Amino acid sequence: MKYRLLLLFTILPLLTNAQEKGLDEKVNDAFMPLAVWWEGFVLTSIPIAGYDLPVVLILLIFGATFFTIYFKFPNITRFPLAINTVRGKYDELDHHGVEKADLNIVDGDLVDTISDESKDGEVSHFQALATAVSGTVGLGNIAGVAVAIAVGGPGATFWMIVCGLIGMSTKFVECTLGVKYRDVGEDGTVYGGPMYYLSRGLKERGFTGLGKVLGIIFAVLCVGASFGGGNAFQSNQAAVQLSTMLNLEGGATGVIIGIILAILVGIVIIGGIKKIASVTEKIVPFMAGVYVLASLVIIFANIEYIGDAISMIFAGAFTPEAGLGGVLGVIIV
Repeated sequence: MKYRLLLLFTILPLLTNAQEKGLDEKVNDAFMPLAVWWEGFVLTSIPIAGYDLPVVLILLIFGATFFTIYFKFPNITRFPLAINTVRGKYDELDHHGVEKADLNIVDGDLVDTISDESKDGEVSHFQALATAVSGTVGLGNIAGVAVAIAVGGPGATFWMIVCGLIGMSTKFVECTLGVKYRDVGEDGTVYGGPMYYLSRGLKERGFTGLGKVLGIIFAVLCVGASFGGGNAFQSNQAAVQLSTMLNLEGGATGVIIGIILAILVGIVIIGGIKKIASVTEKIVPFMAGVYVLASLVIIFANIEYIGDAISMIFAGAFTPEAGLGGVLGVIIV
């Protein structure tokens, strides 16, 4: 009961303030200069063949293409291995035919894994997948594609598909490096990520200083991305959808929905990675099932337009607008 009263007293002042000033608009106005500056910084472009292409997009596409070719299309050839991993085939060390080693030894081999990850501080393979999917479904496959098509038309879909396929190779490399250069504490807690493999990997190549600088830069940008992509963008999309569907009005509607979402998310993340993984492994399969089912219903309900849709996608793929839409979609994803 006391939590309900606390929430009520938190929201009431916002409602009063919203009626006088329009809180949502004031928040947007306050952050707009920062958002515009950051957009210009991230999307810094260089002219190529008469078009201004963002540097970040060039790096992403060329990097993904290189990884795809160098590792012989792991997004296709390693797919069975990925399925077996998620199914739990490699959860136990006995499946690898290797001997156990001390947890603090970090040499990239499978001997560094923990036999029972769910009990010694780590999460299972499926929980890791569910946690990753929970952060991309919605932001990527719904909002990202919607923005791409709205800007570039049906042709943007083609470039989203292409970038998605080669982007799988980038994710393959990121995950592999994350495991290779991770550190496992005595209590089973795992420490890893780009901050670790940038510093440790480049140190092995003789670029110790560069690795540390890049690791720090990534950590700082990761915090910013968590606010922008992980929180602001997704909560904004949820607020807009709820306001539209429920016909909610008021200057603080978005803020109130954001507070409620923050409380719900806080209940989960305060428990750490174990709590997050335990929640996502239950929610994500249901969420993915609903998404796939809804997609199939829409497709079969409009089955007579499938041919026309495919024709429009390929016909409009090679236009500047489609490329721009694909660019925006890829960046959002």
